[in-house]
Amino acid sequence: MAVLLFAALPGCGKRGDPLPPQRVVPQPVTELRLSQRGDRLLTSFVAPRTASDGSRLGVLEVELLRTSREGDFEKLAERTTQRVAPGEAIVREEPLPAPGTVVRVAARAVVKGRPSNRSGVVTLVSQPPPLAPQALTLELAPTGLILRWTDPNPPPPPPAPSPEPSAAATPGPVPGASGSTAPASPPAAPPGPSPTAKATPLPAPPVRGFWVYRRPKDGAYARPLDETVLMASYYEDRSVQPGEEWCYGVRFLASKEPLVESDSASEACAGFKDIAAPAAPIGVAVMLRADGVEVSWSPSPEADLVGYRIYRMAPPGEPPMRVAEVPVPQTSVKDDSARTGVVNMYTVTAFDTAGNESRASSPVQVRP
Repeated sequence: MAVLLFAALPGCGKRGDPLPPQRVVPQPVTELRLSQRGDRLLTSFVAPRTASDGSRLGVLEVELLRTSREGDFEKLAERTTQRVAPGEAIVREEPLPAPGTVVRVAARAVVKGRPSNRSGVVTLVSQPPPLAPQALTLELAPTGLILRWTDPNPPPPPPAPSPEPSAAATPGPVPGASGSTAPASPPAAPPGPSPTAKATPLPAPPVRGFWVYRRPKDGAYARPLDETVLMASYYEDRSVQPGEEWCYGVRFLASKEPLVESDSASEACAGFKDIAAPAAPIGVAVMLRADGVEVSWSPSPEADLVGYRIYRMAPPGEPPMRVAEVPVPQTSVKDDSARTGVVNMYTVTAFDTAGNESRASSPVQVRP
């Protein structure tokens, strides 16, 4: 009789059910923000560049969900879609709803009917539009461009004084049933805080100030030039370089988060040029030579220096006359036209690539 033997194979077990393929969807929308500029509501966001598997996206749609009503957001939100390029930054403008309106917005990306995860809901309470700064002017200074403007927004009212604590009434004698008096019962102690109660966070203090914006003459405004809130109606832009031209706008800032600001002041544009003169040369000295007077000086340290000019007054008190102009790095010159028999007084100036000339050096004199 034949016997069949079956050997158990090691590692053999039951195979599980196959997993469904992972669904490829776009990455979520990022940098979703609500802000107010003047009498307009701005919704901004950045579209995703890739899908959940890392593949590059083509043109896609972004679905915006928005509501100004209280209740379940998904049920109440109105939906609009917009075709965008991958990675594109979008800013949508629309009229501002009535002050006090609570606006809620969320977004999701959609590719071929496949939506991304929905973004978080951002909220803004519309405010009365602040007034734009006025009378913006630009002034050229040696170190940059100076902006000045006026603020038409009335200052906030001063805080109301805290009420003085009222003196507790002292209880008097309480008549008893027999006509005698009995001491009043002590007042009950105020209830202490519940051990589970949480302190309500105080609202952030209001912001009141200005932001300065700058753009090239053929460009657009982006972020503030300096995100420090300016308290004064004055700003100096020291980052400009000679030959550059810029346009500026100033906005009144009422809130940073969410952003609530005015429209820009009337735009002002200007080019910047170097008007800072070099320092006056130092170390000027004179020496008599057989064929004239030699004038020498120490080299000036300015990087944009072009040359030096030498002036003579003979006798002192006469109008100065330029007797020489030499390029850097030369630091001496011979004056063969010095007047003999009288005192000759010399000064030296430095000048730069923009044509700015320094003050005259300390005078030195000699009598040929």
